[in-house]
Order: sequence, then C-alpha cells, then structure tokens
Amino acid sequence: MRKRKPNIKETSSLFPIVTFFCVAILFIFSNFYTPKWNFKWKGIRNEIKDSIIALDTYGTITGDAVGYAGRTPQQFYRQKWILKNATPSELYNLLDYPSGAVKAIAYEGLMYNPKVKKYPLFKRSLNDTLTFVFSQYGCEGSGAMLSDYVINFIANIDKGVPPRYNPPEIKLSEEEKDEILKLFYKRKAKENYYMKEFYKTLK
Repeated sequence: MRKRKPNIKETSSLFPIVTFFCVAILFIFSNFYTPKWNFKWKGIRNEIKDSIIALDTYGTITGDAVGYAGRTPQQFYRQKWILKNATPSELYNLLDYPSGAVKAIAYEGLMYNPKVKKYPLFKRSLNDTLTFVFSQYGCEGSGAMLSDYVINFIANIDKGVPPRYNPPEIKLSEEEKDEILKLFYKRKAKENYYMKEFYKTLK
C-alpha cells in the first residue's frame, strides 16, 4: 500500500498556527522574564534562600511599627532573622541579587560585621546607580538610591539623615570618608536621572 504524501496545502496551513504559538511564547517570556531567574544561589543555604525570596516578594524594608496602628509586620521579623542567620559569604553573594530590598539587607548585615572592611562596600554601593531601596517606618514611606540608604540610613557617615537605629562603628580614614562623600554628592545630584533609568528597567 502506497503511503499518502503530505498535502502541501495542509502543511502550509499549519505554518501560521505554529508561528503564532512561537511568537506568543516569546512574547509571554519577554514580558515575565526577570534577571532574578539568572541569579546563582550557589553557596546560599535553602533556609536563607526561602527567606530572601519572601523578603523580595514583600519588596520593602520596614521598621518595627508600620501604619497608623503601629503594627509590626512579618517583614521586620524576616529581616532580623536574615541578619542574624546569614553568613558573611551569603551576604556578599546577595549583593548581586537584583532587588533593592535584598541588597539593603545584605549591606546592613555586612556593615554591622566588625570583621568586614567597609570602604570597598561604600564604593560598591556608589557604583550601583540603578538600584533603589523602598522603606517604610511608621506611617512614612520613602525611596532612596542604594548608596543613599547605605551611607545615610545604615552607616550615617553623612550625618544628613538621622539613623533609624544605632549605626554600626565605621572605621574610615579622613581621605576615604572625603572620597566617599564627594562621590555620593555627585550621585545625589543625578538622582532624578537614575530614578528615570531605574523605572525604565521595570517596563
């Protein structure tokens, strides 16, 4: 019995359907793709990973009292748990995680570690111009450049913003401090530009 040859018309009619599905899949992938998919979790324990994903999902750094009722959100306890349990090597790895909240916690943990050199951390945060940290303390919510959050809210070396808590002890030479602050003021002068570029990355 002779095999039936595929009809050219039948094959050609399937082509637009297959093409449509391929384009649809690519469209969906491009709209939902996030750089977080490529983050390498190597060296980070599962319990830390789970807490980091939850922290990132919430997306905002919080104080111990939020809103008019002054309630303590779960995010606050999550932050404290990560700071207590994450190792310095895990925190260093998390400095590359594409999320302002996660980077803020990683910097905070490292800044309070007396064995960690602070000068390279300040320089690194200053070069990360497209990361912004959103926080909420009491009824007040705000957004800041990552370097602003590290320099003012955590370390308080600029003295321009009152620290949220007792700042860590930062040992810098006067030359290092002057260099950091000069670069910070340059970054701060372009904050609106960086903010616009940041929102472009979210589209």
